Formats: sequence, C-alpha cells, structure tokens
Amino acid sequence: MENQIGKIIKELRTKANITQKELAKSLGCTEIMISRYELGVSQTSIQQLEKIAKFVGVPVSAFFNGSTKSTNNTRSFKNAFVFDLDDTLVDGRQFCGETIARVITNINPSINFDTVVQIHESIRGMTIEDLYLYVIKKLNLKANVTELLKHDHSIQKENIDKMKLFDGVVDILEFLKSNHKRLYVCTNRSKDLMTEVFNANQILPYFDEVISCVDTGYKKPNPYCLIDLIKRSGIPANEFIYFGDSEVDSQFAQNANIDHIIFDQYLNNKNLFKKLVNMFLESQINGEK
Repeated sequence: MENQIGKIIKELRTKANITQKELAKSLGCTEIMISRYELGVSQTSIQQLEKIAKFVGVPVSAFFNGSTKSTNNTRSFKNAFVFDLDDTLVDGRQFCGETIARVITNINPSINFDTVVQIHESIRGMTIEDLYLYVIKKLNLKANVTELLKHDHSIQKENIDKMKLFDGVVDILEFLKSNHKRLYVCTNRSKDLMTEVFNANQILPYFDEVISCVDTGYKKPNPYCLIDLIKRSGIPANEFIYFGDSEVDSQFAQNANIDHIIFDQYLNNKNLFKKLVNMFLESQINGEK
C-alpha cells in the first residue's frame, strides 16, 4: 500500500489530466519533488496540499477521506482513528533529545551535549531502547543500557509537564469523538510514561484504548498490536486509519494493511490538527455528500 496522501495526489492529478511538470510549476517546485510526494518519499505540508487541491479543483478534505476510487460505489468511511503519540499528538522531540543528552553526558561529561541532541534529531520512529543503543554505538561508548533507561525514565517522569500537546490536538479529538468515532493510540512508548503524558494533558478520556507496542513485546513496525486491535474492535479494517510521523509508522500501518497518513508537525508550524479542524465540516470527515 502506498502512502495514502501521495496515492491520492497522483490519483487526483491523473484524473484531472495534469502532468507532474504542470503541477510542479503551480507549486514552485521540481517534477522530482512531485514524484517524491506521490511515492510517499517526501512529506507534504498542509500549505502544499491546499495549493494542490486548488489546482486540481477539489476540497482539501479529498486527501483525508480515503481513496478517490471506490470498488463498490460506496465510500469506506473512517470510523476508527489510531494515533502515534510522540511527534504526532505530543511535542516531545526537543525534550526527548535533551533528556538523552543529559543521560549520556552524565556518564561521559566530555561528550558534547548538542552533538547528542543532533544525533537524536536525525532519528525517527525508534523505541527509546533502540535510540540509546544507536547513540552509544555512534559515540563509541560502553554503557549499561538498562541503567541509561532508568535514568531517562526518571528524568521524563519528573518533567512530564514538558510533554505538551500540539496546537489543535484537543480540538481534533473533540471533533472526532463528538462525531462518534473510535479513537486509539498505538505507540512504542512504555505504558506507564504514556499514561503520565495523557494524565498531564488531560486527554486520556478521549481514547477507547491506548496500547504500548513495546510493553506487549511487539514493537513497531511489527503489526501485531494493530492487527489485534482491529480484530478485537469489531470494526472492519478498511474503516481504520493510522496517523503517524515516521517511516516506521508508515511500515506499521502497511504491515497491518490499513490506510495511513504520515506527516511532520514541525513542517506545519506544530498546528496541523488545528488547521484540519478549521477546514473540515462533519460532512467532509464522513465523505462528501
């Protein structure tokens, strides 16, 4: 399954008889970039999606209602929304990077703090354990990963208030829940810290279930947790959609064979969900009438 938004961009462009060259000219970019958008290699900002929608003559909601094609003349409406947590709902990139830097420089003060932060910045979608394994290998350090994780856990728990929601997260959760959608979280963050983040930001009641893939022993992109959730929910798989921010998230959803949207909050001024709420009406969430 291709990246959902990229697939729809290609479908809409082709349907409108618009070439990649023509679309690139309207966006002020290269044909190569259009190809990267359509293949899902590069992520598209909401501003670019607005321009594309205007150029091909469709509402922006077309990118979020699933495929523009239908196999049985009826739309497959999305009734189950599954979210990643870090860098999708919660703005934690800087805090997590600085926490790792604090832990690493604590065992070796000669290591440059900013270097560790930069290493973290270059990585997406790893579990916290894998992050530490990667960092100590990159820096050629000898360290007890279990002890590093304990220190990291302690720092995060003491500073959980720094894990703030992105602008518009409550708005989108409220909007979806009020329209009787089922909401879930599937993440590689441990359940105890995830619960702390939810409680600190008072959003736990919005979710029907929150799942730590790591705690169950099947870290993303292994799809076990997502497939199990779909089976237990009683909702058809084609009514699920997954929201994440990394290639690991994309693979996770693809492995479970459900639609997905991968985006970068930091390319959208950290307020993607607010923009979506402002643009969508209930009828657009449920498909154009």
